Amino acid sequence: MIFQNVEFYETDKYQYLLIHKNGSSSILKAMEKESFKVTHAPSNKIRWTVIRDPYERFISKLNYDLKKQKIDINQINIKNNFTSYHHNTAKYLGNVNHSSSQIPYIINTCINWYIDIRDLNIFLQMHFDQEIHINQNENNLKIDKILEENIKEKLHLDYFIYNQIKSSPFLWQWQKGRIF
Repeated sequence: MIFQNVEFYETDKYQYLLIHKNGSSSILKAMEKESFKVTHAPSNKIRWTVIRDPYERFISKLNYDLKKQKIDINQINIKNNFTSYHHNTAKYLGNVNHSSSQIPYIINTCINWYIDIRDLNIFLQMHFDQEIHINQNENNLKIDKILEENIKEKLHLDYFIYNQIKSSPFLWQWQKGRIF
């Protein structure tokens, strides 16, 4: 079992840590004009990533995976989506397990700056002179309140880490200006 498979997109100024379903397609599109390499180890450069509300991310990735596999939410056991807190390096036919938590992505990666996905447009404008919206799928999942509460309960560790980051000095906000 592989617990962590991080992908840093490294330029001469920074390393961006990709977290699936956290605006990564928009960020990679913004980075197209820059020369970068993919690496799996942090360097001494500024390291940044995007974080997202755990419930919003879970629903987004569930909606994405259901559409990709062309199945209905009623055909799956939603509890199985909480058992995968690791990443597998094998990408079967381009499929990635989007059900894993965002926590394993950031463990021991020494991130300098976290950008909340709600601030991503401002960040992209400030750092890349462009605003990009890729893969913003419409959420058409019908989740009842009981299931929503059960999902949020399962995400308690994710919320703990997310809230710690949101209240830390490492959370980027536009007032902090450019970081690279």
